[in-house]
Amino acid sequence: MVKFLEYIRLALSEIFHNKTRTFLTLIGIIIGISAVIIIIFVIQGAETYVMSELERIAPVDLMQVYNRYDSKTQRFLGQMTFEDIDYIEEKEKNNIKAIAPRYSGDGSLRYDGKEIDFNLITTTPAFKEIYDLEIAEGRFINKLDIENFNQVIILGHETAENIFGNDKAIGEKVVLDGTSFTVVGILPKDYESPILPVSINDNRGFIPITVMERITGTKNRFSILVRANGREKLPYVKNKVMEHLNTRHGLTVEGKSKFATYNMVSGLEMVNIIKIVLLILLGGVASITLLVAGIGVMNIMLVIITERTREIGLRKALGANKKDILSQFIIESIILCFVGGILGIFLGHIASDFIGQIAKNYIQLNATVPLWASLVSLIFTSFVGLFFGIYPALKAARLNPIEALHYE
Repeated sequence: MVKFLEYIRLALSEIFHNKTRTFLTLIGIIIGISAVIIIIFVIQGAETYVMSELERIAPVDLMQVYNRYDSKTQRFLGQMTFEDIDYIEEKEKNNIKAIAPRYSGDGSLRYDGKEIDFNLITTTPAFKEIYDLEIAEGRFINKLDIENFNQVIILGHETAENIFGNDKAIGEKVVLDGTSFTVVGILPKDYESPILPVSINDNRGFIPITVMERITGTKNRFSILVRANGREKLPYVKNKVMEHLNTRHGLTVEGKSKFATYNMVSGLEMVNIIKIVLLILLGGVASITLLVAGIGVMNIMLVIITERTREIGLRKALGANKKDILSQFIIESIILCFVGGILGIFLGHIASDFIGQIAKNYIQLNATVPLWASLVSLIFTSFVGLFFGIYPALKAARLNPIEALHYE
């Protein structure tokens, strides 16, 4: 331990004794590491921006499950039930935020001689959590509506305004495709939910799914929407949902599932692939800089050893063995590169902050340099120091003490 601390002291003394030479030696490492930090920051920032834009289009933790349709037999292979939804919700309650069935299509509303077309969703109360829906007036579908087949409807703000004008809509009755429904809720004006733009939400309506099934005689033809507790859990939730459905309904004769899934942001895998490719390509360019810098470190270590030949001979004459000399110069090489790595990280953070400030003038960018990037950079520079310090250290360790003492 004492020897190790002494080697560190000698290394730091050498670095600060020849500041200009040290800086010129390490400039390649400083530039290379700062480039790595900037590259990681830019790629992470781009990923964050893309993901935030995707979240504005669709929740990145949302998927749809539907019954597969066989075009040959012209029938659905699977028939999901409300019992399936309850079962999945119970089994995966720690992994999913919400699960809801859904039918969607066009509808026609009539009131006091007026008639308008709108987009109709038939679902359950959980749909509100699926899309983080807000209600401006009244309420959304509740459990009693589902159980008691209550003929209630929630309208988008524009739909309600087109039918009722400035009159109060809550409690009024409208006719939907020949069936009377009571308005119990209104969405906010110009409301933009996490997945749907204003134009769609304003022209939308919701009714209990059980009411629609009773009116139309349709059973178990709905799809289900599942929202996981975070994007990272979506692949797991997808596999578990399919596993539960396959267990409860069996597979086809060909051994395939009777159900299929659709990830609302299936392009996420491509985003990750592009990110990895960019990291490899741009990281490779920075690595070439570090390789050249490493050769420079090896060169300067050889110069240092030449300058300190008599010192090495004296240390050997006083009892230092090859292992001691080897350790001393390897540690000096590692510390030399380590200092370059710290300076490179510092420069990389400053440059990243500068780039981030400029980018914020054009896009919504909330990105920082991840801690792992700094740690990996320090480990990598230490490895560069170790790798390129081995040859000079071996050369120093093999010096003949008598010849070294007489070296001029």
